[in-house]
Amino acid sequence: MEFIPNILPICFVDRYLLDILNGTLLGDASILLSNYKYKKYFSFKLTAKDKSFLEWVDKQFKSFKITNSWISKDVRNNTHALYFYINSCPYPELIKLRSKWYIEREGMCMQKIIPKNLEITPIVLLHWYLGDGSLNRHKDDSRVPAIVLATNCFLDEDLDFLILKLKELNLNFYKVKYKSGFTGKECGYCLYSKTQDGTPFRFFKLIGFECPKEIRNYITGNKGPGAKIHYFRDKWPIEDEWIRIVSNVNGIGKIIKERRLKLNISRNEINDKLGTGNDYMRKIEYGVRFPRVEKLKKIMKILSIDSKYVLENLIPENFK
Repeated sequence: MEFIPNILPICFVDRYLLDILNGTLLGDASILLSNYKYKKYFSFKLTAKDKSFLEWVDKQFKSFKITNSWISKDVRNNTHALYFYINSCPYPELIKLRSKWYIEREGMCMQKIIPKNLEITPIVLLHWYLGDGSLNRHKDDSRVPAIVLATNCFLDEDLDFLILKLKELNLNFYKVKYKSGFTGKECGYCLYSKTQDGTPFRFFKLIGFECPKEIRNYITGNKGPGAKIHYFRDKWPIEDEWIRIVSNVNGIGKIIKERRLKLNISRNEINDKLGTGNDYMRKIEYGVRFPRVEKLKKIMKILSIDSKYVLENLIPENFK
């Protein structure tokens, strides 16, 4: 394969572009190394099931003047990959990505690691989630769904570092043994969000309460024989799940109180309709207790609000 010479003007890398790259590298992306005429050449590679998703990412790259990209198909795995040559893109500092994200382990091939100067911004988090995240749904419809970030390719010490970096964003995650959706075997760990402290709400407040509309109908894949096809929109909660998510977020009581006062409805009126004690709504509104999911659904129906209204107006006290 012939390498393209560096003929593009040199630019300083844009923070937004770097965030996209770091987010994808936390997921399925990689930095490849090739040797050609005694010189090292580096390539970026991002793998996905749906070619359209890669075209969406590539469109963002092209907005930053990365024009030496292409998409190829792997017929064996029925996947696609987006590439671009780092040496010949207008950002020579990206060449350092390989040394930041990989180390050589004794007796082994290169090991992917987490750079110690990595900053997890909302854009980094979004692209990490798009590439290697999911929503762990429960058959029990009263439980809050957990956010899962696949990290099985990273070292244990890197996972501890990621947990600390996420905690800086007020997001609480913990390690769980990862079981492959293809083989069913355990291989490394993934990160699960806590669900009873408002972490799922704060997570989606950072990356967006809705899947980017351009990619919502693109396929993310299906794991295991006979598994149904999943789409990027499936990574986001639906109405009932949103209600479960906001049911234990500090600030939900304030939303309820403000709406109740606007409609000129008394607490006792709602208590009567709920069949609860006289003190129930006061405790909810002042954050003394959280409403159970079924009770919250009834309160929202009484106040004529849906999850979209709550999400747009909810500013939890512990959100930073």
